[in-house]
Amino acid sequence: MMLRLPRKSWIPFVLVVSSMADVSLGVPPGVRDPLGDRRVIYNSDLSNTTCHLSEAGATEDELREVVRNYAAVGAIDTLVQEIWHQGWSTFWRTEKCSYDSRFQHERLLPLLNQGVAPVEIYIDECHRQGMEFFAGFRMNDRHGHNPEFFEELNRQHPDWILTGYKPTSRSADPRSRELGCALNYAQEEVREFLFEIVEEAANRFDVDGIEFNFTRMPDCFPRGQAEESHEHMTRFVRKIRRMLDETGRRKGRKLEFGVRVLQHVEGCRKMGLDVARWISEELIDYVAPGDVGFTDFNAKYEEFVELARPAGCRVYPQVEARVGYHRRTPYHTLSQYRAAVTNIFGAGADGFSTQNFQYHWGPRFSAPGDAGVQVPAMYPQAMQMLKQLRDPDLLKTGSRHYVFAPLWGPDGIDPTGTYMPERIELKRAAPGPRGEFRFRLCESVASWATDEEPRVTLAFWPTIGPEDVISVDVNGEVISGVDIEYHWPDDPRQPVHCECLLDPALLRYGDNVLGMRLIKSAAESEGDIVLHEVEVHVDVSEP
Repeated sequence: MMLRLPRKSWIPFVLVVSSMADVSLGVPPGVRDPLGDRRVIYNSDLSNTTCHLSEAGATEDELREVVRNYAAVGAIDTLVQEIWHQGWSTFWRTEKCSYDSRFQHERLLPLLNQGVAPVEIYIDECHRQGMEFFAGFRMNDRHGHNPEFFEELNRQHPDWILTGYKPTSRSADPRSRELGCALNYAQEEVREFLFEIVEEAANRFDVDGIEFNFTRMPDCFPRGQAEESHEHMTRFVRKIRRMLDETGRRKGRKLEFGVRVLQHVEGCRKMGLDVARWISEELIDYVAPGDVGFTDFNAKYEEFVELARPAGCRVYPQVEARVGYHRRTPYHTLSQYRAAVTNIFGAGADGFSTQNFQYHWGPRFSAPGDAGVQVPAMYPQAMQMLKQLRDPDLLKTGSRHYVFAPLWGPDGIDPTGTYMPERIELKRAAPGPRGEFRFRLCESVASWATDEEPRVTLAFWPTIGPEDVISVDVNGEVISGVDIEYHWPDDPRQPVHCECLLDPALLRYGDNVLGMRLIKSAAESEGDIVLHEVEVHVDVSEP
């Protein structure tokens, strides 16, 4: 059906659903039940909570209260507290590197000066609360806040510095832009430097495991040499595995090893991280794939699951607090988290992990009676969302809001160069060809048949004008009798907001396709027709 688009009106619309076999996941819903009891891994940013500790000096009870909040409010199974980054240690001191000199970490100095390592308090309280504690290491945090470390390297070991990569933070010290702010893991001495720090932490503290964070950032090798440098990192991962096994035998229990990596196996390989090999050689116990900054609703996490299950490795894809680089609402709502985690469990994962959840804390205010404590408005209440996400069977009892948009903006390129967003681009000069936009819904339509059927709304934003003639389909087969509403922007250069209701039975489990075809272009219109953003709302009556 051809459609001539009127301004601000409802019109009959055509939708399409395929009768072809599902080629998305290839796994019936519910077949891959999550393994183990761990459902939620909380990755604690280095300053996740330190910014609202007492300025005069943190107390032991303040640190214990942080962990109690993780357990009681967030129902977190495993806390990953990052304790090393940018050449600094945090929450502990070691002779092998300097301690974090930023103001929020100076609040821990009174405890450290008394011979108390805050990380030990965290570990003890985690175990009291029945939680695991993993020590996290940021492999190449490029915020650029420790130029003194790289100045020293420049004098003594200039080949240790990974040049050609700029700081990711606007507040980075100017010296970090000149010298560099990342380590070159192609150098054996760099790997040995970090190995000794990890080894000390694993032996000195009662940790349950170690996590390597490669998403802050994944660049570990000289530009243009990463893909052929993977053996360097694989040897390093093997060495860490051997050390953890030896340390675990002395302690009488297994020490686990997890990695936080990019959301696609091939992207990891391009960065010199052969995650598939780490899994097949049983070097790691879990993998937490995700983007370096935002939640990816469209990622095919089953490729990690298919590698991991035979090796006994667990998969915990990550959700970020932020939706995307250029979004109308910058931080996730509960319904958006439900959608993201539905797709995570639906791909066969064993749970999910967080990163940068502290963005939900909101603005700070002075605590009553204590001007030295700045209390975030939404801490710890925001963690209640995590408690509601841990049970895959309960996710469908709440509304889900799926967001499929370019994570780094319509014209943005992700820092790794490995992420490829969905996009339809139709040439006005050559009407006729059909473009496709893949969007993922790991929802079991069969389960809706026994419950109250949800209301499903499809929204999309093409750059069309009122006089353009287009056709739109879903999954390739035309279905009539569906209406669409157009909300035309005041600025004609902006895309139009389109919405329509969908029959839930027309959607398939896993990957769906929104197709669009330009039938006739308006006479005076300029620029190609582009679609790079789709949303799906699954609304249910909540108790």
